[in-house]
Amino acid sequence: MSKSLIVYYSLGGKTKKVVDILEKLTNADVYEIELEKPYTKLTAYTIGLGHCKIGYEPPIKNDVDLSAYDKIFIGGPAWWFTYAPPINSFIKKYDLSDKIIYPFGTATSNFGGYFERFNKECKAKEIKKPLKILRSTLNKGLEEAVKLWIDEEYNK
Repeated sequence: MSKSLIVYYSLGGKTKKVVDILEKLTNADVYEIELEKPYTKLTAYTIGLGHCKIGYEPPIKNDVDLSAYDKIFIGGPAWWFTYAPPINSFIKKYDLSDKIIYPFGTATSNFGGYFERFNKECKAKEIKKPLKILRSTLNKGLEEAVKLWIDEEYNK
């Protein structure tokens, strides 16, 4: 039986809400990306913009062994119409070439080029259709949206 892992970064807790539901529906292990120098909400809005533009990879504080997993969910918030820098750090640091990736993200209003860039930068065996969670879904219908995506992409 294959094992699954949920890898995520969450600054304000929105992505963590999605992770909690994913964990319940898939029984996957969970790994939270922690940074050596964590962002605050203020630095995310200021320094984070520059980090997104230059493709910065903030150093990850905690390592994870991916050898037992063949399916990995990777998700985080949209910052400045792309994924947050900690996601960039993870997909550049780890060899995902033999993994099936299930990308997901949270955004207040717009993902911009988040998943197009993710698909280009993430070197994986396969990348599934992403789960896109906007603020409106976080407030109403989140569990149903996640379950529908899991049934379509994961439980095949």
